[in-house]
Amino acid sequence: MKIFKSKLLVTLFLATSIIAPIQSVNAASQQSITRSESEQRALNIINLTWNYSADKNGTLPANYTSSVTQPSQFKDTTTVTTTGIPYNWGGQDSLDSNSYGSPWLNFLDAVNKGAFTGNVNTDAGYGYISGTAGIDCSGFVQATFNIKDSKLSTSSIFDTYFTKINLNDIKHMDILDKPYDHVVIFDKWGTLNGVNGAFTYESTPDQTYGGIQGTKKYFISMNEINKGYIAGRYVNIVEDSSSTSNIPHPVNAGIFAKITNVTTAANFRSKASTDSYIIGTTPRDTIVYLIDYSAGWYQISYNGQAGWIWGNLITSIPSGKYVAINKAYQLNIRNNPSTSAAIVGYLNQNQYAEVIDYSIDGKWLKIRINGIEGYASGAYLRYIY
Repeated sequence: MKIFKSKLLVTLFLATSIIAPIQSVNAASQQSITRSESEQRALNIINLTWNYSADKNGTLPANYTSSVTQPSQFKDTTTVTTTGIPYNWGGQDSLDSNSYGSPWLNFLDAVNKGAFTGNVNTDAGYGYISGTAGIDCSGFVQATFNIKDSKLSTSSIFDTYFTKINLNDIKHMDILDKPYDHVVIFDKWGTLNGVNGAFTYESTPDQTYGGIQGTKKYFISMNEINKGYIAGRYVNIVEDSSSTSNIPHPVNAGIFAKITNVTTAANFRSKASTDSYIIGTTPRDTIVYLIDYSAGWYQISYNGQAGWIWGNLITSIPSGKYVAINKAYQLNIRNNPSTSAAIVGYLNQNQYAEVIDYSIDGKWLKIRINGIEGYASGAYLRYIY
């Protein structure tokens, strides 16, 4: 897991990198963030899907070749659809931030503009290389907690934005920081391949436990943690329950709503807590039925399972666009607006369908659900918002 080989390399990094101008930024100027919100930001980066092209993203000026090593996931690759943001020493390119002095707004913009993706050469002593795109370990922590500041190192980010805590008190979305070396976000304690340690979210070139050289769900052994890692808590973190106890929830339980405030998907959990098991993910723009509400969380019905999603990720849906069954258990979907037309599918309770057209007489609605399009009787349908 070792990234910086010594404090000497840190000195070289500071001496030869492109350094952002000092800004008057401190913890008080940052917005608070809940554990669920920070986790979702981390997972949006980890689960980001994008297309790599060697012709576009694998060419580097000759004077940089000795100081840049592209991540292994791109080796001998012409084109590939990949997940996560590649590790880039000194980089700060996330979904809504960019490396200092770069001509792009974020990582996807960098890819589109032909940036060289990633640099895992942490021994060269040069720090961030102009023209490369990606994110390193401290940059990932900054992006996760939405810390708006110039690029911070593993030591400066801890000193400025985190409070030291006892390792026994560490919670989901706290951090483990080894100054001048590496920093990871703590998910939970556990065992992997018989090794005790912690499951993490991080950006790293290390591949001892698999995954890309970049942002990913990973693991750090207890033996490694005991070699100088310090537990820390973001000074502006807000507990999920306390942050929503007096705030009206966005929409009421007992209706349909849409997953919106995510980049790709929202976690679907067994209980109303970030510490609970993740059943799966619910894609962005999915319409879900809200069964119950509890302290900022919604229990939903999705793919035949009941689970919980953080409320800030859900919004009400547009009126006049989606329908559900009314006064029926199951409704036939037919290929034409007639009771004698062939049945092409069914609409069941707690399902929704998108309205795409109407019959000439207005008595039938043409609907779409799970890739099926057809007509259903309007007498047994109701708009769900």
